[in-house]
Amino acid sequence: MSEDFELLVDRQALCGSAPLWMSAQNCVYWVDLLRRELHTFYRDTGVDEVRVLPGKVTALGATRQGQLIAAANGGFSRVHLGRSGLEPVVQVRNGDRMSIGGCDPAGRFVACTLTHASDLRASGCYVLESNRARLLIDGLTGPGGVAWSPDGTRMYVVDVRTIWIYDYDPQRARAYAGRKWVVCAESDGIPEGLAVDSEGCVWVAMHWTGRIHRYAPSGDLETILWAPTRRVSGLAFGGSRLEELYVTSACFGYDEPAFNADPYAGSLLRFRPGATGTPLPPWQGI
Repeated sequence: MSEDFELLVDRQALCGSAPLWMSAQNCVYWVDLLRRELHTFYRDTGVDEVRVLPGKVTALGATRQGQLIAAANGGFSRVHLGRSGLEPVVQVRNGDRMSIGGCDPAGRFVACTLTHASDLRASGCYVLESNRARLLIDGLTGPGGVAWSPDGTRMYVVDVRTIWIYDYDPQRARAYAGRKWVVCAESDGIPEGLAVDSEGCVWVAMHWTGRIHRYAPSGDLETILWAPTRRVSGLAFGGSRLEELYVTSACFGYDEPAFNADPYAGSLLRFRPGATGTPLPPWQGI
């Protein structure tokens, strides 16, 4: 393994994703979507606690009470950690299930949908407002990541191999003037998880190649790092100064020879990128 990466959890998660740093608990939440597992990795002890949930969780956000709000199944749900339960809040109307998401800089929880067949422009992105879901962006095909600039005026959305950028009004949760920001070549891999650092640079996990890209706010590719697995799938800044980057990965579709060639697929990893993240606000809903 590269000296720059630490193996934290050797789990062989089928579809590890949705890492979320919780500073008060000094832990990272992450999910294995296909096994319906919610993981809690405690930074102090190295323990990874696993709960099996009654549905598929695809994105997580913190609440003001230190609990979790989630994109799950076909809508938004509260997560009840004590009984490993999901309490539905509201369903959404397009797509077959929920996909990626997170809290915007004003504390609104935003999540996208997708279709199993990646139907052209059949999915969307929704913002959760109290107990209703409002369509924020329509006409997506295969959303794979969402993030915001530190000042909240830019929203980044991965759709298939393109990272789109929108002008964003964080006070009203409105996205405008979507345009292509970065188009990733097939040889780069498939862009999935996004994380934005304090300088406004965007870090992208490139599934199937193990590359982690850092793009400047201009869209120029500044840095390429190589993870110890090809199957990187999600990124989140964490640590006491947000100086660490936590990386989820996947192993679905692998047989024994594939695991022999890529033994860290499905693990939770960590490295220190030399940049720091920005604090993510909790969900401001009720």
